[in-house]
Amino acid sequence: MEWNKKLATGVDEFDKMYPVMIENVNASLRLLAASRTVTDYRKHVDAIKMEFIRLFSYQESLMYQQKYPQYYQHKHHHEQFIEKLKEISSQFSSDYFGSTTAAQVDNIIKNWLMQHIFMYDKLWGQFTIEKEKENK
Repeated sequence: MEWNKKLATGVDEFDKMYPVMIENVNASLRLLAASRTVTDYRKHVDAIKMEFIRLFSYQESLMYQQKYPQYYQHKHHHEQFIEKLKEISSQFSSDYFGSTTAAQVDNIIKNWLMQHIFMYDKLWGQFTIEKEKENK
């Protein structure tokens, strides 16, 4: 996945976070694709999960401070995704890689992130921009 202007929310602070996070996730996805052991596979899925947890925690703290009206819906969408990543990681045991391949994990993450940015983060960005205008 590549960062591009279509994904921008219009809020510089948000839009600076995404390229870094996307690059970190892409690096973990490359390692995941090269994994040959269940331990490595699980480690890379968990690294991806932690990258999203860090981003979500930061975003949620900002939303809470802003009194963002859709805070709980947005947070719930984050939580559902983290649960999906936990489910993927838990599929792996001893030498069984589970039913989700590295390519499927890649697609799940990229599709979810695109949907989330367009359906949730852009709305939050609009709210933030309007709030900033009101405070000037």
